[in-house]
Amino acid sequence: MQIEIKKIISDIFVDNELQQIKTTEQDIVGFLGKNFLKKNIKTIYWNNKKIIIQTNSIEAKTEINLIKTKLQKNEKIKIK
Repeated sequence: MQIEIKKIISDIFVDNELQQIKTTEQDIVGFLGKNFLKKNIKTIYWNNKKIIIQTNSIEAKTEINLIKTKLQKNEKIKIK
């Protein structure tokens, strides 16, 4: 019984994190376009209650920083 409850809770938290990453990705596509996402972003992942966005260039990092205030997430967004 305890194992089942732990499994269900862990599944919920993973889905929540994945949902946050997915919505962040959709917001970036909405502001900058799908082409920008494909060419300039290496990865978007979750680490220690933060969304980490890795970019290919300093220009992409600057663009993400400019729209970061418009994303309005409860979680912190860190750009590398």
